[in-house]
Amino acid sequence: MSSKVAIVTGGTRGIGFGISEQLAADGYDLILGFNSNETAAANSKKTLESDYGVKVYTVKGDVAQPETVDNFFECLENNFGGKLTALIHNAGLYVGMTTSPASEQAELAANSQRLLLGDGNLSSLAAYEYYQNVYPKCFIRCVEKAVKYMEDGQGYIVATSSPGCNMNQTPKLSYIMPGTGKTVVEFLTRYYARLLASRQITVNVVIPGFTKTEAWNAVTANSGGVDSEMMQKRIKSTPMQRWCSPTEVGQVVAFLCSPKAAFITGVALPIDGGLHLQ
Repeated sequence: MSSKVAIVTGGTRGIGFGISEQLAADGYDLILGFNSNETAAANSKKTLESDYGVKVYTVKGDVAQPETVDNFFECLENNFGGKLTALIHNAGLYVGMTTSPASEQAELAANSQRLLLGDGNLSSLAAYEYYQNVYPKCFIRCVEKAVKYMEDGQGYIVATSSPGCNMNQTPKLSYIMPGTGKTVVEFLTRYYARLLASRQITVNVVIPGFTKTEAWNAVTANSGGVDSEMMQKRIKSTPMQRWCSPTEVGQVVAFLCSPKAAFITGVALPIDGGLHLQ
């Protein structure tokens, strides 16, 4: 069994699996969170264990719920002696678009989100509250627990954000709910980076651009899919004129979770082929 252990929220599909795979390639044992797709979680576990010889546990649950976070660390204590090397908060969703509601709270958020997008204002706060639970509140819960299991000089924390959530890019109006949550996460990474620097624990955030995952199938369903002419034009208009792959995101996260990146902290790093330059 490896001496390195990582918790990856949303670690069984898409960008999350790309991250998990690269961490496994670097010898990390893994605790992977997933929301509802048990088949994908089982397949990811099987693939990672078979291909990389690491130990993988999966934890099902909505990260908006505090008990889901508790379950991550219960798994850590039961199976890895309570020793944690890396925490990656990657779990993300756009309720009703990239995923179906998996809880009563998420269903309420989806309904209020539809109203909000129709109104174009912040008249309803149910969706806002849900995304705050998925992103910054979950991040705080995870970090506050994780640092108790990390040794000084041997801890790495990475969050995942999206374009348009800071001053580098124009905000996307249709992304207001997830975006407001990720904006706070980006600030929190800098806060925790300063707080944990004396312990030599690094805290960073990555910002993937157009990354070709199954989530885009739902986003582009009404416009012809990810390979439609409309999407091809959109990708060609970006500086590097191509999609990013989950593996490319995973390679950067794995680097940030290694001694090679021990002196990098408090950074919001775009992995977007120059998209942030537009």
